[in-house]
Amino acid sequence: MDKILKIAKRLKTFTLEDIVMFCDIDTENAKKFLKESENIKSCGDKFEYIETVKIEDKFKIVDKNIPCKNSDITVIDACNLFFNLCQNRKIKQNTVKAYKTFINAHIIPYFKRFKLKNITVSDVESFRKYMQNKQISERRIKNILVLFNQIIKHFQNEGYINKTCVFEVKRIANIPKRKIQILTQAQLAQLFKITNRKYPYLTPIIQNLITLKQPLNSILTGSKQEKKSLKRKIRNDFYKIKQVLGLTNYMFDDLRFCNLDN
Repeated sequence: MDKILKIAKRLKTFTLEDIVMFCDIDTENAKKFLKESENIKSCGDKFEYIETVKIEDKFKIVDKNIPCKNSDITVIDACNLFFNLCQNRKIKQNTVKAYKTFINAHIIPYFKRFKLKNITVSDVESFRKYMQNKQISERRIKNILVLFNQIIKHFQNEGYINKTCVFEVKRIANIPKRKIQILTQAQLAQLFKITNRKYPYLTPIIQNLITLKQPLNSILTGSKQEKKSLKRKIRNDFYKIKQVLGLTNYMFDDLRFCNLDN
């Protein structure tokens, strides 16, 4: 049938007999083709060839509807998968470390028995109150909830769970920055009494921190790995000391603003 179109295109105007003769085809097949072809137009007892311009699509519609898997994925597995994704993306190392802390120290301990699909906004609100009761700073609570919202949204958008827990962490008042706290001489004396007895390695570190007035990172020596290991040990031990002294929100680097003089 391509031969008919070629002949028709060359003749422009033609009759049924012309097509039968030039294409050596029977009348009925020729008549049927001329009637059905979008390139042929009937004009009385003659036909005309019409050039159709094919329009190329410059875009297409992609179906983005994802069928919900209604997965039984646990919060623990969801957090671990999300954290692995973050490590593979171009996210600052400090941000990745913060995510790891928020997930392992707060989100997983509270939601470890939950399946992700069963979490409600009410559960998230209870989580917020739980963190407030533990005297976690408002700024930190906000950041933890924002991360948890990202995790839930990710698995909703990927079709793992239905969008039954949709919320926004909205600030309704300015959260003041944490103020530097300076220990009194009595508190310092009690601090050194504890470190001398239980954590002797900490005493010279604290003394250098106060004398040099520099952050912990600046006064520690050794390789990067050694510093990292020592900082972790200091953080864990100082947390126990803070509980004894009643300094829940105190930061180790605040010590550099204290004074050793009586």
